[in-house]
Amino acid sequence: MTNESSGTGPSDVEVTNVSKHGLWLLINEREVFLAFEKFPWFRDAPIGKLVQVELTSPEHLYWPELDVDLEVESILHPERFPLVSEAVCEAGEGYAATQESPDCDLEKIDQCVLALLQLTLHDHSRAWKGIDFDAMDRLFRKGYIFDPRGKPKSVGLTKEGLAFSEQLFEKWFGKKSKA
Repeated sequence: MTNESSGTGPSDVEVTNVSKHGLWLLINEREVFLAFEKFPWFRDAPIGKLVQVELTSPEHLYWPELDVDLEVESILHPERFPLVSEAVCEAGEGYAATQESPDCDLEKIDQCVLALLQLTLHDHSRAWKGIDFDAMDRLFRKGYIFDPRGKPKSVGLTKEGLAFSEQLFEKWFGKKSKA
């Protein structure tokens, strides 16, 4: 099976084979295997969605039909990227940590987390969601990001969230221009 991606060229990335054990990708003329054991979100995906893969940068893959982001490094060295259990999310429960920190200003934390999402922004309005789950959940409830629960490794920022994130990043981390 061969399918060209919608990346920058026809040989950037393609799915070359799918079996009951995983799928093979050809990334810039290098073939790699993604075992369903290590990458379970592909196991039950339809073939038509599996083959729609994009190489959005030399080290980043994206399956838009599945909303799955992967770093090429995580395929080459999955032991460096342990999976987080999805049992809580799939059960429909929240995705928050077990302990709260009552002695801190949660509003300031939420604003800093939103500002820090600027650091991992890609594809215009998506950011990696490896930030405190409680804060991500609060940002979702406030309407700044889309629901962070689920399999994708990144989260989408709403239009309002993206604008506020930019303002907060400049406010707290921007360098003052010298006039």
